[in-house]
Amino acid sequence: MVQATLLLMLSAVTAPPSDAILIEFSSPQCVHCETMQPVIAELQKQGVPVRRVDVNRERELAIRYKIQSTPTFVIVSGGSEKTRLVGAQPLQELQRALHSHASPQLTPTRSVQPPAPPVPETRLASATGGSEAMPSMSLTDAVQRAEAATVRLRVHDEQGFGVGTGTIIDQHGEDALVLTCGHLFRDSGGKGKVEAEIFYAGQIKTVPGRVLSYDAGDRDIALVVIQPGVPIEPIQVLPKNETVRNGQSVFSFGCDRGADPSRRDTRVTGVDKYNQNKGASNIEIAGAPIDGRSGGGLFDEQGRLIAVCNAADHEGDVGIYTGPRSVYWQLDQVNLSQLYQQSAPSGNRLAELNRAGPGKLASLGPSDPSPMDAGNTAPVGAPTGTAADQQMIVIYNDGGQKRMITLDDPPAELRQLLNQHR
Repeated sequence: MVQATLLLMLSAVTAPPSDAILIEFSSPQCVHCETMQPVIAELQKQGVPVRRVDVNRERELAIRYKIQSTPTFVIVSGGSEKTRLVGAQPLQELQRALHSHASPQLTPTRSVQPPAPPVPETRLASATGGSEAMPSMSLTDAVQRAEAATVRLRVHDEQGFGVGTGTIIDQHGEDALVLTCGHLFRDSGGKGKVEAEIFYAGQIKTVPGRVLSYDAGDRDIALVVIQPGVPIEPIQVLPKNETVRNGQSVFSFGCDRGADPSRRDTRVTGVDKYNQNKGASNIEIAGAPIDGRSGGGLFDEQGRLIAVCNAADHEGDVGIYTGPRSVYWQLDQVNLSQLYQQSAPSGNRLAELNRAGPGKLASLGPSDPSPMDAGNTAPVGAPTGTAADQQMIVIYNDGGQKRMITLDDPPAELRQLLNQHR
């Protein structure tokens, strides 16, 4: 049945350009690579030169071409790459790519759906309401970078383990920083075993992770440190001076029911619609996510991370993502605000955080501080007795109007009184 969907009726086409070569990157364990063999055989019958590359045996070549998943088809002409397609492709799609290799635009990238129950996908619609428009080179590159930076997380507790998704947003030396949602660590308190599965050159690599900081309350955001052992390009976080627009085209990656990461194209249907009384930051999108996509990233067309998946409304068929301000707040807790301020890279700060022992890192639990104090809490790992520890923010009712004051050196009696009411 799969082969029947791929071997579409041949259209009348001329022979492909004589200098066009199709490089097929595959791996023995890839089911979709196997289903593509009748298509590849048909192209060879038409005179298309095909170079098969087993990513397990020719790792250097796979790394040079930055192959992140299999199958991947790269069209080379005149000694340079002209376009690439990721995932199982219909025969006509490969033919079209071979004949239009001189075009500066890439053909649509199709995500490879894992063997899981079918999930309806929300597709990007054109202005006329038709099918998804062919993405530009920058959009296709953005999708590939987001997919390469997506990891599958396994979070263990006394009941077993749960599966979620995360996105690498920073890497320095051996250390990489994964952004995900906080409720993944609610049951374990952030102290259970964490594993991250990285998808690199057609292989799945499992590495240990450590919860750096998390909030399982209204913000629902978390950071995990891993050592991937391979070079992965981090995803840029949306800069603070930019905003998310209603109706904006976006895409997400997530591990549906624990499967390999898959992409969904969608659009923003609401900004900060939920918990407005708490000043919460959230993004609503068309299409409800399913279990396993929790913690997965939502990306704009430049491939920048704008939000993190944390809830779904299946009746309304919408997904809820914790928004940019929550991401900024979490990065502030570990003094990595430069990741959204477009300043210098994190550098030694990430390595310093990873070297710090668990006792030096304060995990933020379900007792979520008010969003009004965002940016004023002590940074994670701040030594006891610093000015940040002595700072207190008080919100009080002044004749029906809420006011907020900051006490840099609150009286001991006030601190004792508040401690009694925790």
